[in-house]
Amino acid sequence: MNFDLKFYWKLLLRRLPAMTMLFLLCTGVGLALALRLPTTYQTQARLLVQGPQIDQSLASSTVTTSASEEITILRQQLLTRANLIEIANDFRVFGRGSNMTPDEIVATMREATNIRSQGSTRRSGPQPTLVTISFTARDARITADVVNEYVTRLTNASVTNRTSRAEDTLDFFEQEVNRLSNELDLRSAKISQFQGQNAGALPDNQNYRLGRQSLLQERVSSVVRERDGLIEQRARVIQVFEATGTVGGRAQANLSPEERELQKLQAELDNALTVYSDANPRVVALKARIGRLQQQVGSSIDPNAQAESNNALLNLTLAEIDSRIEGLNTEIGDIESELDRLEEQISQTPLNAIALQSLQRDYENVRAQYDGAVARLSQASVGERIELTARGQRIALIEPASVPNSPASPNRPLIAASGAAIGLGLAGALFVLLELLNRSVRRPAEIIKGLGITPLATVPYIESKSRRFLRRMARVAAMLVVLIGVPAALWAVDQYYLPLDLLAERILDRVGLG
Repeated sequence: MNFDLKFYWKLLLRRLPAMTMLFLLCTGVGLALALRLPTTYQTQARLLVQGPQIDQSLASSTVTTSASEEITILRQQLLTRANLIEIANDFRVFGRGSNMTPDEIVATMREATNIRSQGSTRRSGPQPTLVTISFTARDARITADVVNEYVTRLTNASVTNRTSRAEDTLDFFEQEVNRLSNELDLRSAKISQFQGQNAGALPDNQNYRLGRQSLLQERVSSVVRERDGLIEQRARVIQVFEATGTVGGRAQANLSPEERELQKLQAELDNALTVYSDANPRVVALKARIGRLQQQVGSSIDPNAQAESNNALLNLTLAEIDSRIEGLNTEIGDIESELDRLEEQISQTPLNAIALQSLQRDYENVRAQYDGAVARLSQASVGERIELTARGQRIALIEPASVPNSPASPNRPLIAASGAAIGLGLAGALFVLLELLNRSVRRPAEIIKGLGITPLATVPYIESKSRRFLRRMARVAAMLVVLIGVPAALWAVDQYYLPLDLLAERILDRVGLG
């Protein structure tokens, strides 16, 4: 297909007024925005989040917040509604007579503030985090003042947060140590009370009780045997008295030879009777000899006095034996009572051991918690001291905000050039669009292509002078409208509706470019 340059040149000249009007419109808007957009300044301060100043293996702070987490917390605290309104009012960020509502002030301050952090992690370990705070405003001095105020409040908030958390940690462990100390005293008192109530049945003395029980059982057996021996002795005394009429004779020093011989024979008779019967020849011989001696002794002693003496001696001997038997019975009763008490204590000891072990286990658990709380209290005290002396993680200012010498925005040449470029692009797009939408026959080539015939000659449209004059006047009027009307319309919008800078900001916000 041959490109008809002459045809398109004439077509361009015909559509040039409309394209020029569109180009001038966009260029005018760009120039108006470049001239009317307010000048804004931007400055920034740089801070560094430094690590602990003391080796962590020697002493560590109880505040273990990471740098990124701490910056996030401080950013939220700094950009609160109260802080932003107070800073805006103190430094008159929006002028003395600003009619902005508090919500608009907060939104604008947050939009103009930028807090970003940057840190890196290398093989050698985490590197310090760099924090940059910037602010954009229409006055250079206000911009620097606001950023420096941000820095002051952020560093103060960092110190306050860290010391407050360290103090809260210390207070918590102090309360915990006091609580566990009271609990430990209570557990100890319960153990002491239990041991006092069960002093005789504690597991520590179980071996002593068992040994004491064996000893008392042996003792009661021995006492019983001794008592039985006394009972038998009493019976023999009575038996001897009934057989001989005497208990054991008088004192040897006052006895005559016959009486001593008689006592000796009576003793032999008593021994023989325990072995032999009465018919035994030896027993019979002893009785005969005793009978002869009694006749000899009886002739020299008053029988009545002798009988009274023997009865008194018998009563005295029996009373002595009965007294000893009664003492042994009392001792047996005491031993049996003590054995019953020991038996009860021995049977209660296993249950007391279980209860005491439970109390001691609770005591040891509380003691372990107490020891752990004391150790953590010591760590919390060291951590608080580290934070109070600023030896832990801290935010240091390395470059304060300075008053900017040149505005950060707007880039007026770029805005004006962008308006002209947009107008030029829209003019070209208009030309292409009109050409695509125009389906009329304007050249012989189009007749050949559309009808499939070749005309012998073509007669162009002949425009009259009046028609040509009207067409040219319409072009001139359009040019005047563009050159005069568009600036006038922009001026009217700026004066009576909304300033162009605010209008441009709203438009950019709507399209997502603000």
